[in-house]
Amino acid sequence: MPDPMKSFVRTRAERRLRVEHAGQMADAVLAAVRYVDIDYARERRAGGHEGPRRIVDEVEWRQPSWRYEGFDSIDYGVEFECVDGRVFSVTWQSPGWIEGLIFWEQPLIGNAVVSDAAVAVWDVSSRSGWQDFVGRTVRGVHLRYEPWSDEGYWCRQVVISFRRGDVALVLGEARAPDWRLEPSADNVAVIFPGSPLARLGDRGLGPSHADGFK
Repeated sequence: MPDPMKSFVRTRAERRLRVEHAGQMADAVLAAVRYVDIDYARERRAGGHEGPRRIVDEVEWRQPSWRYEGFDSIDYGVEFECVDGRVFSVTWQSPGWIEGLIFWEQPLIGNAVVSDAAVAVWDVSSRSGWQDFVGRTVRGVHLRYEPWSDEGYWCRQVVISFRRGDVALVLGEARAPDWRLEPSADNVAVIFPGSPLARLGDRGLGPSHADGFK
């Protein structure tokens, strides 16, 4: 299999291997979901803390840094823990100027970010739209690739399917001044099936250098 640290693939064979790898999460029961985000409140709430910080303070949970109208926006990525102990995750990568999403079977901390990174870890299993899916069986994981010129394929979207609906992860983030969902090369947006943005989850966002949605 090609290097799992690379999001961009150059051949159909490599793309097929990525898709098959993602399919290994099918039939697993989702036990927990975690967001790994920039720790925006570290200096104010935990100035002496070193390394990843798990968010437990109810005051911080009142206004999570990742929650926006109709979607969640996470700086580093999303981690999925299954009942059988396996951990999968989705993050972004820009190898050169071609960005894309990565779906792999490994934790984010120690892989997408260094082990002692000053990040915030939010267990969103029961405090987000994921509460409707934790404890449920994953029916499938779909990686949606598109051609990039004649150079290869970039992954614009990951869709995790459950009996209750599909959750889409795309390259996107909330941007000022109105905090709407916009394309991004270095953020992961989560769109739940009940969101008014669910139609975007179906077609994804364009590359970050494009003007608006594709």
